[in-house]
Amino acid sequence: MQNHKSIKIKNGMVDVCKNAAALINKKSIDEYEIYAVNSIQNEIEIFNSNVDKLSFSDSTGIGIRVFRNGSIGYSYTAILESDSIEDCIEKAIINSRITNREEYNSLPKENEFIYKQKVIKKELLYRDDILKFSTADKIEVAKKLEILTKEKDKRIVSIDNLIYEDSLSEVAILNSYGFCDTFKTTTSFIYVNAISRQKGSISTGDYFSYCRSPKDFNLEDIAAEAVKKSVSLLGGKKVKTQRCDLVLDPLVASQFLGIIAGTLTADSVQKGKSLFKDRIDNKIFTIDLNIFDDGTMPDGLATAPFDGEGVPGGKTTVFKNGVLKTFLYNTYTARKDNKYSTGNAARASYRSTPGVGLSNFYISPSRENNFEELIKSIDKGFFVSDIIGLHSGTNPISGEISVGAKGLWIEKGSLGFPVKEVTIASDILSFCSSIDKIGNDIKFLPSGGYIGSPSIVIRDIAVGGS
Repeated sequence: MQNHKSIKIKNGMVDVCKNAAALINKKSIDEYEIYAVNSIQNEIEIFNSNVDKLSFSDSTGIGIRVFRNGSIGYSYTAILESDSIEDCIEKAIINSRITNREEYNSLPKENEFIYKQKVIKKELLYRDDILKFSTADKIEVAKKLEILTKEKDKRIVSIDNLIYEDSLSEVAILNSYGFCDTFKTTTSFIYVNAISRQKGSISTGDYFSYCRSPKDFNLEDIAAEAVKKSVSLLGGKKVKTQRCDLVLDPLVASQFLGIIAGTLTADSVQKGKSLFKDRIDNKIFTIDLNIFDDGTMPDGLATAPFDGEGVPGGKTTVFKNGVLKTFLYNTYTARKDNKYSTGNAARASYRSTPGVGLSNFYISPSRENNFEELIKSIDKGFFVSDIIGLHSGTNPISGEISVGAKGLWIEKGSLGFPVKEVTIASDILSFCSSIDKIGNDIKFLPSGGYIGSPSIVIRDIAVGGS
């Protein structure tokens, strides 16, 4: 297996863009854009102290957009030789002859941006020390987490899943308006799922960490959280169907927030796939809750100096005091609504054109209300530590929610017996309006962006049980 030391990533993707641009300049087009990516991924799975899976992959290529008479043509190639790039350009031009013409089709202009370019410190996105970790070092990190997890509690009988992943990538964009820039990122991820058993009852609990370098992992905390979740649910039982108050764990709340966030992109709204259409300046949350999408957040894993089409991001206030203030825009969707781009153009890879996506999207936490205080505010309710089937059980267009859940019952301000096989039923707008309190314990989840929420209290929700 190859590791990062054997792959030299420099600022080479800018040179690739410039070489391609020299070829494009010979063609009869109005505008062009070159998007280049070089990425490396490693994945390790551990089972019973042995390496169960070891994989390495890399991906390098460019995507070329050309604009002719209001039409867009797109093509991409993973072969960075002149003949292949010229062929890619020709295919993009051919495609531009058959796509629809729209007045909105052109490169972004500076007077269409909300935010100005912000200098983002290199060390916030890219950590050189990831290169010091060999494959053997990464395996040892993963094995250590497995050992720590098993040692935390004698009721832990097995590790169901233990994964280590990391990536290193460089992105470069060059266009015919003179924009040319690049940035590099590193990420490391580790995940453990622990199985516990007691008196015939079996339970699972998982936890993870996502950071810029494996050096940043706190393995003790990851193991402790996974074990705590697993053993706390041993002996779980059903409760009667009823309406009660909920306290959502931060990572559970982040998952719900991710569903809501996906309906706040301008393309979802413009295609009629969002229940928030025509609700700008409406009070959605009863409490004065603030939600931001911040592409420049210092410790955000979705932070970048520019988006997928070279537009600077910033801190966009999506909800202010519970009121919906804006959707998230790339250049195309902003023009359709006569708005400015919020710097939210997103691309899955060099193989795709810019859509609209999230950056660091989060609920601003309370300065008060720690988790214990939220639990004390509940006379009878349900602390939800995990949910099942969120994406299949949520309809973002109608807003209907029906998901499985497990956690701990709350009686008179204290956590009580474990609960399993419970269904939470509501709809997104009722769910939002029923949020009563938020905590100060924000946590983030990588899911179509970097989604963050503190614990939240939701009043009077239907819970289905026995």
